[in-house]
Amino acid sequence: MFKRKLYKKNNRGVTIIEALISIAVVAFVTLTIYQALSSAVRNMGEAKQKVGAIALANEKMEVLRSLPYDDVGVQGGVVSGPVPAEETVSRNGFEYEVKTQVRYVDDPFDGTGEDDSVSTDYKKAQVAVGWKHFGSQELVQFNSIFVPDGIETDAGGGTLSVNTSNASGEIVPNVEFTLDSIEDSPEVLYTTSTDNSGSLILQGVPAQSYRAVLSKSDYEDVRTYPNPPESSFNPVNSDIIIEDGDFYTKDFIINKTGNLLLKALDIYDESQIEGVEVHLEGGKKIGSSPDTYNLDDTSSTDSSGQIDYGDVSPGVYEILNVDELETDDYQYVGTEEQVTFSVAAEENKEVTLLFAGKDKHSLLVNIENQDTGEPLEGAQVNLTAGDFDQSVTTGVDGKAYFPVKTDPETEMENKDYQLEVSKTGYQSDSLTVTVNKLTVEDVGLAEN
Repeated sequence: MFKRKLYKKNNRGVTIIEALISIAVVAFVTLTIYQALSSAVRNMGEAKQKVGAIALANEKMEVLRSLPYDDVGVQGGVVSGPVPAEETVSRNGFEYEVKTQVRYVDDPFDGTGEDDSVSTDYKKAQVAVGWKHFGSQELVQFNSIFVPDGIETDAGGGTLSVNTSNASGEIVPNVEFTLDSIEDSPEVLYTTSTDNSGSLILQGVPAQSYRAVLSKSDYEDVRTYPNPPESSFNPVNSDIIIEDGDFYTKDFIINKTGNLLLKALDIYDESQIEGVEVHLEGGKKIGSSPDTYNLDDTSSTDSSGQIDYGDVSPGVYEILNVDELETDDYQYVGTEEQVTFSVAAEENKEVTLLFAGKDKHSLLVNIENQDTGEPLEGAQVNLTAGDFDQSVTTGVDGKAYFPVKTDPETEMENKDYQLEVSKTGYQSDSLTVTVNKLTVEDVGLAEN
């Protein structure tokens, strides 16, 4: 009996749960195998690309090694030669970016800088081959030293020393530095970077004038400018002039940027106003006589009532056409802060310009200290006429606007209103104001 029951138990049908478990096990095994195969294919592809990159880097380095010492250099480089500084190469179905640099080295064995009459002791070449693999950037890099035959020789030119820091004197490392020849005799267009200590030394720079451009992610762009009469101002950073045997040192200030957004809003309901033209100047001072800044822009607000200047230099900014800010339907009535404002490094700055409808019966009251002219915050402003009775407390701009937005909307009429203004520590004031379309009233309060 016992054996018979056991036989029936072992021959029952497969349950749904058992079937699901079996499917899950098969799926897990299949997925594991698929992932393993995918990983293997990816690793094989990466290995193939890396082998190709290494072969390409070796090939480019061999080209340099085949050149006479005097010709070891790159096109447009400080150390000039026939090798392209940048090129795109396709090999075995893969695309590689090849960058080659050649620099002179001032060996400390015989002194450096001004203590060494010959700063171009030998050349150091670097070949970097980059490629993308499944979205990530990969890189192989080879370096080699090239020594002249016999004793060291003076290759001519001068030495350029560059240091990068911010306005607080803190070192800013790894700043991209581009040197562009102005006379092009010879042509030089060379890009490199300052090191981890914010320093860069270039030996053997051909004697001529250069424009320098510095950049780094999240930092302001910095460049040099020509002197008058080629320029309309005296630059803070003049173009660099290198002479044979010269040791030229230049310190550059480069700061993190802030973000600036300007908004034009209706003071009544904060709706956006399109088409307001703004002339804004400020940021980094790049010259004097006259004072000149790196932002001098005229733009109009978009359909969202905004001008997004994006990344800007820290500094002071001023709206130059404040007396002309208007549209056909709106008149400028002020800002939530002064039209001259500052932007700090890494600050997200928003500046709101306030406008009022020209044809809407309304009243804007500017409350200020009678003696100093400063806007008064916290003043109580009450406006009445018949059934109309509204009150406003002024903000930092000292402004009170009527009518106050209500639901349902309260409208004002072309008639006389009674205006009362008070603030603790000041003498109150009361006057009659005739409202006709947009009406502006300035009220000065005397201190007690």
